[in-house]
This record gives sequence, structure tokens and C-alpha cells, in this order.
Amino acid sequence: MRYSKLLFFLVFLIGCGESERFASYDNNDEVKGFFQTRNKEVLVNLQEMKVELSKKISEPEDSDKIEDLERDQLNNERRLKSPEFFTYAAMEDLPKNLLWKEGMDQPEIGSPLAKKGGIFNTYLPSLAFPPTIRSIGKNANNGFRSEHWDNIEMALVSLHPNTMETIPGLADRWAIGEDGRTVYFRINEMATWSDGRPVTVDDFFMTFYVCLSEYITGPWYRQYYGTMFENITRYNDKYLSVRLANKKPRPEYYASLTPYSRYFYREFGPDFEERYNWRARPTTGAYQILDEDVVKGRSITLTRVKDWWAKDSKYNRYRYNVDKIKYRLVRSDEKVFEFFKKGEIDMFHLGVPKRWYEQMEIPAVFNGYIQKKSFYNVYPRVPRGLYINHSKRFLNDVNIRIGLQHASNWQKVIDIDLRGDAARLNVYNDGYGKFSNNKIIAREFSPEKARAAFAKSGFTKQGNDGVLQNEEGERLSFTITHTSSPVVNKMLQRLKEEALNAGLEYRLEGMDGTAGYQKVMQKKHDITFWGWGTNPPFPRYFEGIHSSNAYDPGTKTPRVMTNNISVYSNPSADPLAQGIRFATSEEQIQKMSWDLEQILHDTAFWIPAYKREFYRLGHWRWMYWPDDFNVKLTREAQESYVYWIDVEEKEKTLRARSDNKSYPEVDSIYDQYRIK
Repeated sequence: MRYSKLLFFLVFLIGCGESERFASYDNNDEVKGFFQTRNKEVLVNLQEMKVELSKKISEPEDSDKIEDLERDQLNNERRLKSPEFFTYAAMEDLPKNLLWKEGMDQPEIGSPLAKKGGIFNTYLPSLAFPPTIRSIGKNANNGFRSEHWDNIEMALVSLHPNTMETIPGLADRWAIGEDGRTVYFRINEMATWSDGRPVTVDDFFMTFYVCLSEYITGPWYRQYYGTMFENITRYNDKYLSVRLANKKPRPEYYASLTPYSRYFYREFGPDFEERYNWRARPTTGAYQILDEDVVKGRSITLTRVKDWWAKDSKYNRYRYNVDKIKYRLVRSDEKVFEFFKKGEIDMFHLGVPKRWYEQMEIPAVFNGYIQKKSFYNVYPRVPRGLYINHSKRFLNDVNIRIGLQHASNWQKVIDIDLRGDAARLNVYNDGYGKFSNNKIIAREFSPEKARAAFAKSGFTKQGNDGVLQNEEGERLSFTITHTSSPVVNKMLQRLKEEALNAGLEYRLEGMDGTAGYQKVMQKKHDITFWGWGTNPPFPRYFEGIHSSNAYDPGTKTPRVMTNNISVYSNPSADPLAQGIRFATSEEQIQKMSWDLEQILHDTAFWIPAYKREFYRLGHWRWMYWPDDFNVKLTREAQESYVYWIDVEEKEKTLRARSDNKSYPEVDSIYDQYRIK
């Protein structure tokens, strides 16, 4: 006991030291200067573009592109009439004929039976302690980011998780301008940060300052915020407008910014990555990280914001029910499972068939202490598979990549290791309805076709170990980097064994989540077993496919810390990946998505693995859910925050277990959203 207290005290002292070693400063002047400089830069760029476009139109290199050039010229002329990125206006400058929407006609989310209070005990994703709690900058895109940022922080508006209609967030009303690209928002008067400060338009201006900053090492933010938006205007503290670079379907969704606290980021500067690495930020959402919530190497806790401003709002009052969410560091999935069976962890995902079918045959289930649930969700499927580093020798050869696809027996993994509780994934954007190209079928396992493809690249000789070689004696051998776990290790071992039938050697490199993430983001891997998060309603490709995220400009050096982990650079794919970002209609998105998926298939961009239409979990009976269990559009059980912990029921259950009393066994299937 004395040792634990001493350890905590040392961790506390270290944390204090980190905050104290940075001199305080205020970037107010720098921020103001940035807004002015940005406006000047935009004007200069537009003027230079005007000259360039006029020259290209008068002396076209390709007559087929005249129409595109003329369209760009018209757009450039439009922007030159109002070139400023950051503008300040008065309330009387607001258009008078705006049709304001409030989005209050959708059904409530969660259950009125939900109880507030208690602690939800869970474990850190990726079984690794995050390298930072920053939401931006180096290493910020880690497994814990969604838990404390993406799923918590509020934007101006959001989408209802059952109907996909727009509902209020920080804004309590919005309107779309006549141009179809400018969206007007009114910030809810009640909206506050967890530190008590009101949310104002200045916080949204700060979003652009931070995300467009040269201090951000990852290029995605500058790309997105610099190309998707044309203007943000302040009318007063609560009214703003956001103008998109292009007309979009559902413009309010695309214009829905997430604020960055002007006060918190007043020290944002060249050293921000280190300065803010473990500095807990204020939040507009239901949960925050307090300084004492971070016990490095052991746990991170989210604490519900006291008197959260949105706690009584229509779409939130039955959600975010627990007082605390404690993420415990456990280094292995097996240990997590053991903690779960003891009742030290409240819920455990049971996607591994062995766990569902065999390891849950335990007294705690038979006696009703642990309940089993299966839930069919409707959500874009995780693009899970083997991502090939196209910058590596041999892997930049399409014939080799096609051979890899034919040599990877994912169907056998599905049939045996997953016991048929999954289906083969065919496309990168599966589960987006009409936007998913359902005509594409993933290449089947065929050693014969694999060898034929390898032969086209000179790998025709088979060594004594069964691995193909070329004329120079180089072996057909690649390393798969992956997060080590018993399940993943077993699946990839099967792929390795099957691949040898095609003369291919897969070397397996199991790593912990943090180390594996670092290697992949540095683009030092050959192949990695990976799965990206998805987000409805529209597929996104630019970050993971566009060549601007593949190599450093003008070089063949892979660009690190971008989501293009395949280092994929294809002139045929780029216009489509870019076009989807700027599409003005759902029809355009559908057409370009289908065309792009065909290109990805033809070039053997990756090796798609498997998908599930449901998830399975076990939870202790003191953890409750609504009658229909969960929302329609959810990736995982907990991210909708409709669950609650009944503290009294927990005490009762623990007493019953101690007294050998039982409850009815529960094994429920919720298939109301199952795709028939």
C-alpha cells in the first residue's frame, strides 16, 4: 500500500514538473497577425491563379481540359470578389431572408429509464498507453483519440445516429445561404467550455489558426482546413458563417466546425507538441480529462463535466450517464478477459469466436451475472486488411500486388478462425449504401493465379524452402507488421502457411500498438494489418489515397505521419479522390466512388480482409441498455453513450455472487437493423 501511494505521488510530481517547465506566454498578437497574413496570402494566390489560368486557356496543352479550365476561371473570378478568409461583419450584415432550421423534430436518443452515476470500468484501446492526450500534432492520431476527442467533443451540428438527419450541437439553429455553400450558425447561449468560459465565435476562428499552423507536423489539417473552406465570418460572439470552397450535399454537415478554445490555446506555438502533450484541455462535451485523471502507464479516466451545459437537451439527456469512464492499461487481451470475468471490467467485446462459443461457457454467464448480447448495426464497415507499402521494392509492381491478393487466403481465415461469423470484404468503402461499388469482388485465393502473376515479374524459380526467387536469387518475401494479439497472430499465421502454397513468404512482425503505429506512420513497413475508422454519410478517400499524402513534394521520400500508409500515388486516382471532396451532389459522389473503387481494385491497392454486420459483447448485469439496446449507426457498443451503470444493482449482484444466488441467463440478439 505504501508503495502504491509513493508511486502515485511520484507520478503526480512528474506531471506537475511538466507543466511548470514551460514559460507562460500569450499568442494574441501572433493570432491577429496570422488572420491578416492569411487574408493577404489568399488574395495573392488568387491573383496568381488568375494569370496562370488565362495563360492556360489561351495556350492550352490539352483541348479536352478547356471546359475544366474555364470553370476554374469562373470560380477564381467569383472568389476575387470576396477573397478574405477571415472577415468581421455586423449583425445587420446577416442576410434577411434566411430560412433557419433547429433540427428538433427527431426522436430522442437513449432511454428515459437511464440512471445517472457510477463508474464504467473499461480498458485502453490497442492495449497500449497513448503517447499523448493532444488532439492534434505528432502521435495524436492514436487509439485513444476517439475516446476523449472524436466521440466527446461537440461540433456546431451533428447527425442523428438513427435517422441521419441534422440535429443541433453547439449551434441551436442554422441556415443555408443562397449560394448553397455558405452556412450560418447561431451558437447556443448556454454553450460553455468545461472551465466555465462561454463558447464564442473566436473559438472557431482559433480552429483555423491551430489547424492551418506551420507548427502542425502532419499535413492533413492544413490540407483539409485550407482547401475545404473559403471563409469564416464573425457577426458577433454567437453568430458566424462558414463558406465552403464548393457546393456540397448537406452543406451544414461539411461546415460543422469543432471549436478550439481561444483561452486554452493561447500558448500554442512552436513547442506546442511538447507543451500540450499531457495538458488536459477543456471540452464542450460531457466528459473531460482532469489532471489527476492521468496516471501514466496505468490508467486514464474521463470525468463527467459538472453541470454540463447540454445535459438536459433533447438529444443528450438520456446519454452520457456514468460519472466516470476509467480506461485501465492491460497489456494483453487475455488479461483483459480475466479481469472482465472477475467483474473488474464491466464490458468486454466478444468478437473472437472462441470466446463467444467456448470461453463464455462459465458459471458467471449461467448464473446471470454476465449477459451476452449480439447487435446488428448499420455502419460503414471498417476497411480492414493488409495495406501494402507501394514505395518498397517489388511491392511497387502491380503484378506482385495482384499475386499477393491471390496468395492471401482470407476466406479460410473467415471459415476456420472466425467460424464463418464474418464475410469477405470486397471494397474499401463497404457499407456506404449506394456509394459502395457492389459489383467488385475481391480476388480469390488461388496459388496458380498468384504464381502466374509473380512470374510476370520474374519470380519463377522455387527455392528449397518453397519460396519463389528471381534470376538474381532474391526471394519473394515480405514482412507483415501488426499489433500482436492471440487472435491476430493466429489469423496471420494461417495466411503465412497458405501463402507458401503460392511460393510467397510472409514474415510476421507482432508489435505493441504504440510501436506498430509509429513504424507504420513512418512508412517503414512492407505490409501492415490495419483497419481505419469510418464515418457516414459519405466515403472519404483523400487522406488515405491521394498522392499529396504519399511522398514529400518533388521527391520519392515517403511522407511520414500521413494516413496514406500505402504510399499510394496514382495520377488516375487523384482526380477522383480530390473530386469526391468537392462533389456538389450525391450523384457525383456515387459515380466517382464507384470509379475510384474500380481503380483501387485494378491496381491491387490493398488486400481486403473481412467484415462483420454485427458485434457481440458480454457485460455484467449492473450495466444497462435501452430496450432496443443501441443506436442504428454505431461502430461499437459504448460510443453512443446510451448505457448506464446501476450502482445499487452492482452491490446486489456482488452479494448474490458471494451468496451463490443466481439470476436468469441472458443471451439476446438485437437484429432490428439487420440488412436482409
